[in-house]
Amino acid sequence: MATITPGLMTYAEWALRMDDTGKISTLVNLLSQNNGIMADCLALECTTGNVYEYTQVVKLPPVGRRSYNAGVPASLAGVAKQVTTAVEYADWTKLDKSLAELGGSLNELRATEDALHMEALSQTVASDLFYANRATDPTAFTGLANIYNTVSTSTSAIANNVIDLGGTGSTNTSMWMVTWGPKHIHTIFPKGMPAGMQHRDMGLLPSVDSNGYEFLAYRTWLQMNIGLAIHDWRFAVRAANIDVPTLSTGSPANLINALSRMMMKMPVQPVGVGPVQNSDSPGNMAVQLARTVIYCNRTVYLALDQQAQNKTNLFLNMDEWDGHAVLTYRGIPIRVVDAILNTESRVV
Repeated sequence: MATITPGLMTYAEWALRMDDTGKISTLVNLLSQNNGIMADCLALECTTGNVYEYTQVVKLPPVGRRSYNAGVPASLAGVAKQVTTAVEYADWTKLDKSLAELGGSLNELRATEDALHMEALSQTVASDLFYANRATDPTAFTGLANIYNTVSTSTSAIANNVIDLGGTGSTNTSMWMVTWGPKHIHTIFPKGMPAGMQHRDMGLLPSVDSNGYEFLAYRTWLQMNIGLAIHDWRFAVRAANIDVPTLSTGSPANLINALSRMMMKMPVQPVGVGPVQNSDSPGNMAVQLARTVIYCNRTVYLALDQQAQNKTNLFLNMDEWDGHAVLTYRGIPIRVVDAILNTESRVV
């Protein structure tokens, strides 16, 4: 007898999905997440193939002081090429033909299984946007938390945009402020391919069991190609080392103060939010196309929501954004991202 191939639905698992009338049960997904970042991030096509290349100014030309009848040396700005690549996430759903058709709910059963696989893929990508690390996994891109990963400016200039809120140990979390834009921070997808998640119903295809014998199975292919490009690291700010246990005590980190400090780190700020609205882009077009969003998990969001109920707080409010009621700070929406952990190690 053939060994069941891992990842395939068995009759016992099929039965768990049915109610007492033989119809598909309403599944309560206890593992679902809210990851608002997936709806916000701007996606741009790779410049060639699977590669996105961009140029950064890393040094301004030195300017000399001149005396009469004396010249100054020629100078040149320093630029550097940056290259990032898109990563492919993929998954199959496979259902034995006879098992899938059992009970007469083929389409509903397939849709239910596909939705769970899509949720899993979405959660993986959302987590990777923060925590993936190409240095330890060459199949991944490097996420935000492994770029904004130090508070020591002697180690990295990016540390200027990492705020230490004092937590130690490994029960910390972070709050993020990110500006999505074409010359700011954005995701990428391969040239000639669609952006976002692809869902392909492959219909009935031969599948192979553990002995190499074929059978027919309904198959769906899920795929998403995505990478992260940080044109200007100044357009993301991390408030790190938020001690999670203290958020429910009388001495939590001052999150409102942190939001104010994060806002002032941005080189260009939304109109009405801060005093710096000028841009070196012609016509400020890059700023007009940009969107600034604050991200935190439910633990931090709850703490902010409770502080928003304080009538003396003038900047933290409940507003409408994209047709939904959201908490905002000076008009910047605050989005819940369940992928942000409460178990981050201290950023040093």
